[in-house]
Amino acid sequence: MELYINGQKLDITLEGEKTAGEVLRSFEKSAEQSRCATAGIQINGKKIAAEDFDEAAKMPIDNVERIDLDVVSEDSVCQAFKTAAAEIKDTVDLLKQIPVQLQSGGDSKARASIARLADTVDNFCHIIALSTLFPQKFGAIKVDEKNLSAFFEDFMPVFNDLNGALASGDTVTLGDLAEYEISPRLAALADAVKNL
Repeated sequence: MELYINGQKLDITLEGEKTAGEVLRSFEKSAEQSRCATAGIQINGKKIAAEDFDEAAKMPIDNVERIDLDVVSEDSVCQAFKTAAAEIKDTVDLLKQIPVQLQSGGDSKARASIARLADTVDNFCHIIALSTLFPQKFGAIKVDEKNLSAFFEDFMPVFNDLNGALASGDTVTLGDLAEYEISPRLAALADAVKNL
C-alpha cells in the first residue's frame, strides 16, 4: 500500500493495521501532534465523501493500493487568512471607487470590481471551511463582536441586494451598497483575521 500526502509519497511501515480506517486513524494521531488535519481523502483513486467514510474505513488493507490525503496545517490556514485580509483590503479600495466610476462612465471598471468582490468572498469562505478543522485556534474569531457564521448571515443579504442592483441596473443603489454597506463590513473582516 502507498500513502501520499498532498501529492508526496510517504515511506510508511504498517504496524499491524488491518483496514484503511486503522491506517487513517494512525496518521491522524501524528497529524494532530503537528497541528495538521485531513481535508480530503482518496482511496484507490476514489474520493471519499464524509458520508461514505465509515464504509470506506472498513476496507481491508489488502484491497488498498493507494491512499491520497489532502492535509492542511494550522499555520497554512493562518497564512491564508493573512493573505485574504490583504486581498480584502484591496477589494475594499476598489469598491469605494464604484460610485465615481458609475457616474463617470466607468461601468466596466465597476463590474470588474464587483467580480473581484465575488471572487474574494468565495476564496474567504473556502478558508473558513478549512479553519473549521482547527476549532480551538479559529473558532473564536469575531468580526464586530459576531462569530464568522453570524457575520456572514448578516452580510449575505447585503451581497444579494448588490447582485439585485447590478441585475436591474440601479447604479445609485449599487454605488451606495458598495461604498457604505459592503466596504465597511469587509474592512472589519480583514481586521479580524489579519493578525492570526
